[in-house]
Amino acid sequence: MVPITDLGMDPPVVEALTGETTHGFSIEGFSAGHIEVGEICKKNMLAMARAYRKLGLDAVIVSDESIYRRGFVPRFLDENTFVDEWGRVMMTRSDTKTTWWVGGTVKTPEDLENYEPPDANAPGRMEVFEAVIKEVGEDMVVAAGGHSGFSLAWRIRGGIDKYIVDVYTNPSFARKLMDKVARACFEWDKAIMDTGVEMLALTDDYAGTDGPFFSPKLFREIEIPNLKRVVDEAKRRGLPVLKHTDGNNYPILDDMIEAGISGLHPMEPGAMDIAQVKQRYGDRIFLGGNVDCRWTLPYGSEQDVRNDVRRVIDAASPGGGHILMSSNTLHANVNPQNVLTMIQEARRYGKYPR
Repeated sequence: MVPITDLGMDPPVVEALTGETTHGFSIEGFSAGHIEVGEICKKNMLAMARAYRKLGLDAVIVSDESIYRRGFVPRFLDENTFVDEWGRVMMTRSDTKTTWWVGGTVKTPEDLENYEPPDANAPGRMEVFEAVIKEVGEDMVVAAGGHSGFSLAWRIRGGIDKYIVDVYTNPSFARKLMDKVARACFEWDKAIMDTGVEMLALTDDYAGTDGPFFSPKLFREIEIPNLKRVVDEAKRRGLPVLKHTDGNNYPILDDMIEAGISGLHPMEPGAMDIAQVKQRYGDRIFLGGNVDCRWTLPYGSEQDVRNDVRRVIDAASPGGGHILMSSNTLHANVNPQNVLTMIQEARRYGKYPR
């Protein structure tokens, strides 16, 4: 049958599916009253793993954004805004228990000189992965979300717009920031793979719906070497690499494949056509996706969900090489009943041979 998983599941969906109570603001976040950040995130990720297992999914993907060194205390700028270990400014929302990026702390060359990325080997750093592997045993594949450096660098800088301006007006500053962050990400990815995960999912976003953030030429110069370094290390260990990037990635898709990625997620509906990618690249990479989580999973009817699952399976599953996933994550606005319908329809309809 067509295997099923997802890139992540926000706490409200976890709670609805398991009846468990999650803590803090999200899988990646926490509230000002909580000090044991690592323990909170570990509890939330274990609850997510149990939700994946209860749903009968084939893999659980643990994000590197949910791991903190033991004893880390966030610096809160106000009741709802904090600075994380990477130097990103994050905002929280209690009703959905979610966090999102709003700014960065490296604003000047002096800031960059003083900036130190978080240590991959700090005490307690990898306990979340080890705990999830122990929790699910041999029932599921445990995959890990990681980064190659791209999106973390511009978020630390304060925005993709600021970083692009830096590339042209202060290229040595832009290069130094990217190199410093990418080297740290590489150490994180190696430490994550050391825990025994079976797949790496690199989650740096490269594009909006109208195309890549950079020209293909700049992308090859700035990001491809970092991506290839992580992919080569994963391949040396025998691990496949799933590349996640939202948006329209057609202009840089060949570059990513030549860098050695094993799979691509999600071919965002409205920006890319998963059937076209399957036809052109299905003999070189596997595809993960792409049941629509912008409208269908949050607001669609049961029949809407079933129709979209069949659309995806018809487009991407024939001949194998397809993992059914949403078009991003099972986020806080997703209707839990639609998640159940998606899985039920995928199990019913997604049988081989196709």
